[in-house]
Amino acid sequence: MQQALLATDDGINCTTLIKGADNDKTSTMRSGGERPVSDNESADSSEAPGTLLDRVKDQFGVRGMIKEYMIPVETNIVSYILGGVLAISLVVEIATGMLLAMRYVPDAGRAYAITNTLLHEGGWSVVLNFHYWNAYLIFALIMIHMMRTFFSGGYRGSKKGLWLVGVGLAGVTFLISITGETLHWDERGFAVPWHMSEILEAVGLDKVFNYTHADLKVIPKATDLLVPYYALHVAVLPIVLLGLIAVHYYLIKVKGISLPFWHKPSGRTSSFGSHVKAWFGYGAIILGVVLVISFFTRDAGPQPQLLPTSEFFGSEHGPGTLGITPTFPIGWTHGMNRFVAIAFGMEPDIWGTVIGLALMAGALIAVPYLDRGGPTEPRSWAEALSWRRRGWAFIAIALFWVVMIIGTLTNIITPIG
Repeated sequence: MQQALLATDDGINCTTLIKGADNDKTSTMRSGGERPVSDNESADSSEAPGTLLDRVKDQFGVRGMIKEYMIPVETNIVSYILGGVLAISLVVEIATGMLLAMRYVPDAGRAYAITNTLLHEGGWSVVLNFHYWNAYLIFALIMIHMMRTFFSGGYRGSKKGLWLVGVGLAGVTFLISITGETLHWDERGFAVPWHMSEILEAVGLDKVFNYTHADLKVIPKATDLLVPYYALHVAVLPIVLLGLIAVHYYLIKVKGISLPFWHKPSGRTSSFGSHVKAWFGYGAIILGVVLVISFFTRDAGPQPQLLPTSEFFGSEHGPGTLGITPTFPIGWTHGMNRFVAIAFGMEPDIWGTVIGLALMAGALIAVPYLDRGGPTEPRSWAEALSWRRRGWAFIAIALFWVVMIIGTLTNIITPIG
């Protein structure tokens, strides 16, 4: 046996034993008594066995995005959690839309009959009704989330982009609602391309694009005009929506979530995972109510006037003049058409929708640039309601609501026209 002593600056550090010519395994002992781990053992430990779910979380970075992402405990309140319920509602809406796309055909001569059949087919009626009523829930949650973000000043400083992405999300959701109402293809759905024809006519482009009222009353031509709404509703807009949701989440993670000034900051944090669990908890309750409502039957609505079996077949007037108006939350558009016609004698009255959309979008986009509260979020009700610092921002958000309220009330009071 041969023995060699290896020395270091501090003295003898380890002893290497070499036993025989046929056995030159090395054993190294540190002064602390720990045996160093070999490269192979290190690689094995980095891939320590766990559940399949744990491995998926690790490989796709879910831990960093959710479990290891820490947020202030003050944000685990209902007004913040509803933003997550909104995200879940949007995903479920897309999922139910995918199911309905398997049955729906964007044919102007068949679309109404398909919708009517689905509404009388057991499980399919539940899916379609859930898709329909969930759209109302989504609108309500968007308004709640928007106003919560506004009052908490969640657009100040470096978060202007976050607010603008949120405005984009609201706009895309509005377009999804409009295209969805079109695909229903009753007389209310027929009103959407009818009004689009009016817009094009107002700028002299209706004949250029073969988008006249006469074209809409011919089934083959109307089908060509219905297909783009179908493509937007089931493909283009959902992709844009999911992309904006991803950007929205990323910016919240990078910029930090806004704190509710009405709660005293404690400095404590909790895993974003607990926040997500609350999303699903509240989401299960709220969407459960929507699901229950979806079991109740509803009518498919009046047939569109281009069908020979429609009570409005051969009419020279549009749906609004016939007393068929859009439902809430997009009913304000028809109301704004009536408002500009009654108050200002503006013709064609479709300019009411155009002006209303411009005012509402412009107001929301302007909010973070009109706020003079500085880069920090409000820390008290006094700061949040300060007219000197936030007066112009309040005027902008008020303009948004004034347009919607005027349009909605006018649509209720004087719907025909």
